[in-house]
Amino acid sequence: MHRLPGWRGALAACTIACFAAAASAAGPQDTSNSPPNVIDGAELVNALRGGGHVIYFRHGATDLATRDADRIDLADCTKQRQLSAEGRRQMADIGRLFAQMRIPVGTVLASPYCRAIDTARLAFGRATVDAELEHTVTADAATTQRRGAALTRLLGTPPAAGTNTVLAGHTGNLQEATGIWPSPEGVAIVFKPDGQGRGRYVATVPPGRWAELARGAAAPPARPPRQ
Repeated sequence: MHRLPGWRGALAACTIACFAAAASAAGPQDTSNSPPNVIDGAELVNALRGGGHVIYFRHGATDLATRDADRIDLADCTKQRQLSAEGRRQMADIGRLFAQMRIPVGTVLASPYCRAIDTARLAFGRATVDAELEHTVTADAATTQRRGAALTRLLGTPPAAGTNTVLAGHTGNLQEATGIWPSPEGVAIVFKPDGQGRGRYVATVPPGRWAELARGAAAPPARPPRQ
């Protein structure tokens, strides 16, 4: 199982705490406040290939001409903000790139909103709805705290051996749980369960970056210089 070196683990813990404090004072602007990546590039891809991570996706790009007109009957997608054509392509491409990079995915959980379910299904072919991943935009304080605590548990739950868990959700839940505001739509925030019930921050991957990671992962190793 891939483990973060000690200094990197300490850096991740520190950056999460610092950014959480900053986020609590910031307004809900749709701007990323993710810490620097602890690992990146080929090292990140290799870590994900080994499994053991929880990957939180904010739902893919949405059609702003649609809106959430009914927050009660979440089975009616026609009354919700939906993925745009770009968002649907985006998530299908990410699923294809995960397969190309041989990143194993096990459990896939999604918010009951259609845009989150579609995000998971388009990328990974399946989704189990978890009501605690429902967004917190209109939730009262007690519900917001409960959903934040539920997400904290999910981020700290080790996946089945050799797999990664995928969560498809929204912005406010992750901010409540970790202080991180996931932006833009379609971004993935990678965590590593620390064995003590929490997820340690690893990396932030914007939706367009997976193609770059796939190219780097597919590149042959550099040849040593001739003597």
